[in-house]
Amino acid sequence: MEAHEIMQKRLQLYKYKEELKMKRYAIWNKVDPIITPIGEVLTAEQWIERYPVAGVPSIKVVCATGEINGAFFGTLGQMVQMYEAQGADFSECETNEDKLAVIEAFEDAMNAPSAEPTPEERQAQALEAIATGATSETTAAMNALFGEEI
Repeated sequence: MEAHEIMQKRLQLYKYKEELKMKRYAIWNKVDPIITPIGEVLTAEQWIERYPVAGVPSIKVVCATGEINGAFFGTLGQMVQMYEAQGADFSECETNEDKLAVIEAFEDAMNAPSAEPTPEERQAQALEAIATGATSETTAAMNALFGEEI
């Protein structure tokens, strides 16, 4: 197999994996049954009875994707307002699905691990630096840091 063919296969595999990547949110069609995390299976009517806002025709209801779609309940308008206030940019969105994609990307970015050291890591680094160059002054500083008498 040539290098070009290998790259094409890898690209196809990457696209396939991206298609399988599960979204977190979906617009509920107000018809499908809702399955809650505790195993309740509710008809659309029962869900709307429980959450009357879900029955308002002008409101887009957001639910979780997957089989347990009742794991999340929200309204798209409220979600957009909340995420805009936090800095999400919806200016390029043309559809409700675009808005959900922006919300998920924003959540992913907010939850990505930081490259910055944590306060605990910075403190440990400082203590190591002090300990490696221990003098009477740094020993006194460490004792003060740990609350020990000098």
